[in-house]
Amino acid sequence: MHVSNHVDRLRPVFLIVAAGLLATACSSTGSSSPGASAVGSTGENPSESPVPEASGGAISGDVPDNAVFLTYHGTNPTFSIQHVEGWQVTPQPDGVVIRDKDSSETVAIVGAQADVAGYVTSTDLPALQAQAGFQLVKRDTVQIGSSTYVHLVIHATSPPDTVTGKQVPLTVDRYYVPGAAGLAVVSLATPDGVDNVDAFLRMITSFAWS
Repeated sequence: MHVSNHVDRLRPVFLIVAAGLLATACSSTGSSSPGASAVGSTGENPSESPVPEASGGAISGDVPDNAVFLTYHGTNPTFSIQHVEGWQVTPQPDGVVIRDKDSSETVAIVGAQADVAGYVTSTDLPALQAQAGFQLVKRDTVQIGSSTYVHLVIHATSPPDTVTGKQVPLTVDRYYVPGAAGLAVVSLATPDGVDNVDAFLRMITSFAWS
């Protein structure tokens, strides 16, 4: 699938659901699954313009067209990925969680996998299916630049907000990026009613093993 087709496919999907699932730690040398590491969503960002919810609340997380992107450099193993300036960056033992109020990106690194598709089927999907609200929307492979990645579209529910207890529905695009040092599971999440397709495409395209 070419990137242009991928963007066209993602637009309606990203308008279905929203951002959450905090990354769980997994060994950078083992083959354990990052499980629910689709992304986390807590805290407030008052600079964002909220998008009304049907319930009368508000969801934020829309990335403006003029957003400035910075590059995060991870270690052990080394990788880099772009993120929106102002998003909260939380390094993890196995990668990083970068989030706004309701949108986020997560990198979770597991051991190198000789059979990425087999790892997804036997290890990662079962861990995801154990999470409340999980629904597999689509599994396919997508072409990003010159690389082809196994890709999942997931419907899930965020953990309760630590202050309000509110949960939001999620759409998470989950990419499996192999490298000599391991397998990077890159998960991008956005809230219902928010279109972050272009920003998220930039993020996954920017991922690189160092």
